[in-house]
Amino acid sequence: METPVSNYRERSLKIHGLICAKCRREFTYRNRQLLTVHHKDGNPRNNPADGSNWENLCVYCHEDEHNRNRLGNYLSGE
Repeated sequence: METPVSNYRERSLKIHGLICAKCRREFTYRNRQLLTVHHKDGNPRNNPADGSNWENLCVYCHEDEHNRNRLGNYLSGE
């Protein structure tokens, strides 16, 4: 039996499609490994069935998203 944590990627791809939510790049079945799922609240265990905590991001935008958060935390002294 699959747990919500183990199958959220496929569910997110099905719900949100093969497109990056940030740069809007479209992906195909052949290159979909470059599309990742970002947890909006930063909690990888928060996987609601409706996909409301997910956004599909390409690997480049996903890295950028996390780097922006790190920089913001650094600049704010967190």
